[in-house]
Amino acid sequence: MIRLKQLLIDCEIAQEVFALQLGLSRMTAVKVLTRGYLPKRTGSREILMARIKAWVENTPAALDWLEENRMSVSDIWGAYDGQIRENIGFPGVRLELADPLKLNPRKDIDMISGSTLKHFKMFKSPFLNDVTSEKDIYLSSEHRFLKEMMLDSAKYGGFIAVVGGVGSGKSVMRKAVAAELLSEGIKVVMPLIIDKSRVTPSSLVDAIIMDISDEYPKNSLERKTRQAVQLLKARAENGMRQVLMIEEAHTIDKRAFKALKQIYEMEIGFEKLIGIILIGQPELLKKLDEVGNSDIREVIRRITTAEIEGLGDAVRPYLEHKFARIGKAKIGDVLADDVYEAINKRLERLSGRRTVNRSFPLSVNNLVVRAMNMAARAGEEKVTADIIMNC
Repeated sequence: MIRLKQLLIDCEIAQEVFALQLGLSRMTAVKVLTRGYLPKRTGSREILMARIKAWVENTPAALDWLEENRMSVSDIWGAYDGQIRENIGFPGVRLELADPLKLNPRKDIDMISGSTLKHFKMFKSPFLNDVTSEKDIYLSSEHRFLKEMMLDSAKYGGFIAVVGGVGSGKSVMRKAVAAELLSEGIKVVMPLIIDKSRVTPSSLVDAIIMDISDEYPKNSLERKTRQAVQLLKARAENGMRQVLMIEEAHTIDKRAFKALKQIYEMEIGFEKLIGIILIGQPELLKKLDEVGNSDIREVIRRITTAEIEGLGDAVRPYLEHKFARIGKAKIGDVLADDVYEAINKRLERLSGRRTVNRSFPLSVNNLVVRAMNMAARAGEEKVTADIIMNC
């Protein structure tokens, strides 16, 4: 799409309003905004460009957008971010198609100091840029079980929600699942919706249509739903499958859950046309509690929920995996044997009346980094349980 369309999205100006103000048909407006279409005849092309230029110059919100993005009016015809189909928006909803194999860099990672690396005779941190290929991914028995649940939902039209705290490994597991699905020819539709409180059935159906085909969504929800079903049926008849995967699902509202139910119910005979995987933080469990959300009970009862717990007994093999990745095979040169039990104890938390284990990968990483830095400053040969408990 061209930058002009992104301008409309950011300024929350509907395409219909834009077309009406310029005296264009909706189809012409769509062609202009999506493909940068202009009439072939020189006179007609110049007239249309002049009308659009005048509209921009007389629309304060559009001028503010150009100033904010350091652009001139002539820049509106360029492809947005140099790509025509990567950034896709719809009136009232900001939506993009995300890369299911991409991990966003974290900003909450503690760093091992250079003096600490020298102290322990290490050349790099085992926790920095630690997932660059599939072999770098560590999955505990619980993670593997959840991974199989996600794969099953994708392949057989299930509807599941995977819930875990910050740093519990949700995104890494999503990447592992997506990689396996793509290797088997299963399409992963992953909309990145900037404002999830405004997700609509229309925007989700649009995402499916534009990710599994080159077609542009029809105008009305009814027509585009039929369009999506036809496309999905065609894929199913050719033995192709797809899954809708949504991260940060704890931020979507009840309307979105109802929209997901409509999508989940798309089928041919007894076969579901698309699986749905929601990935979110613990707040998602509250939204899926039918006692407090009786108005979406019919959706909640269709969703299988699974919660990621701490590593627990897998802390040691997890850390061994991380250290082996950087060539530090003798992890015992850095961590004493009593460290692993101490890590679990240090990361225990009270939740109501029960004690829960929060030894998530990110928490373990940061705790070990702090302990290594402390041990190095104190001149200790190894990280011990006492150091862990005092971090």
